[in-house]
Amino acid sequence: MSAPKIISRYIIRQFLMSFFAVGLTLGSIILLFDVIELLKKESIPSFGFGNVLALGLLKLPNMLLTVLPFIVLIAAIIVFWRLTKSSELVIIRAAGESVWQFVTPLLATSFIIGLFSVTVFNPFSAAMYSKFQRMDDDRRGTPHISASQGLWLREHRDAKMYVVHAGGIRQEKYELTLKNVSILEFTDSNAFIKRIDARQAVLEEGFFNLSDARIYENGKIIVHHDSLKIPTELTLGKIQENFASPETISFWDLPEIIKFFENSGFSAHPHRLHLQSLLVSPFLLMTMILIAAVFSVDPNQRAGGGALKISAAIVCGFLLYFMTRITYAMGFAANLPIVFATWSPPLIFSCISISMLLHREDG
Repeated sequence: MSAPKIISRYIIRQFLMSFFAVGLTLGSIILLFDVIELLKKESIPSFGFGNVLALGLLKLPNMLLTVLPFIVLIAAIIVFWRLTKSSELVIIRAAGESVWQFVTPLLATSFIIGLFSVTVFNPFSAAMYSKFQRMDDDRRGTPHISASQGLWLREHRDAKMYVVHAGGIRQEKYELTLKNVSILEFTDSNAFIKRIDARQAVLEEGFFNLSDARIYENGKIIVHHDSLKIPTELTLGKIQENFASPETISFWDLPEIIKFFENSGFSAHPHRLHLQSLLVSPFLLMTMILIAAVFSVDPNQRAGGGALKISAAIVCGFLLYFMTRITYAMGFAANLPIVFATWSPPLIFSCISISMLLHREDG
């Protein structure tokens, strides 16, 4: 096996060991702080510690995706710092190897990690976060809204639970119309009471206005109404804000959900933005590797300047992260085009980092 391949495998192995160690540490800290924060809330004592821990664990995968760029950055800094401190970097550079011999294997590894996080871990994270939101909604008694197959609504009201399913949905201006509607009524102990089927339901202020409604009890129609009003606490605003939150939708399901929203008259802008942020994430991780390399791959680095350069790398990583958050918020508000809002921060930082590494290599 050639020397470059041996070096690449060694660096990748060191990086993966640091990556999992940093990930486990940050994950444990996040879970601990989430559980403590939940325990501080007044409604938690009656909720039970087991349920609090379950909430924290369900939320954890989503939080790990959020801090993934920092995990990659810190892991890369650790690897480069170890190579420098052990003089391995000096020896390898003296043998005529380029700085890219250290950087390229980690760029490829971070890209693969990014692809895995988007295509495999994201669906798992989305499913867990969806369960977290449902469990949290149940704890707080707030309505739950989803759209995996048609539209499903659920709300607690007057010591009862109501589940609404619509086969079709259409929004025109400020009017929301549901087609082929079924409303299931349960007691708080989940005992079934009755079912109402309707040809359509229009959401108005404080109630659903049903057309051609049939009320069933024990599987038999007991009454028919040409028009029937059913009270509800749901509003168009609540549905637009909560219905199919992007973080609860798998990467593979996002295109279909976006199409469904647009065909139904809803804005799919937040979901398109989220999709682009997922697509750019492998390149964001690669940018973190470049930032770590700029400040850490230095065979002439003295002990006195090491801490300063490591701190500078972490600060630059935070700057990149906050820049992505700022442009994301501007994209969400439609002040920036979606592609520019998601892709510009890593591209800008990548270009600067590559320029600095090339300058160092030439110098």
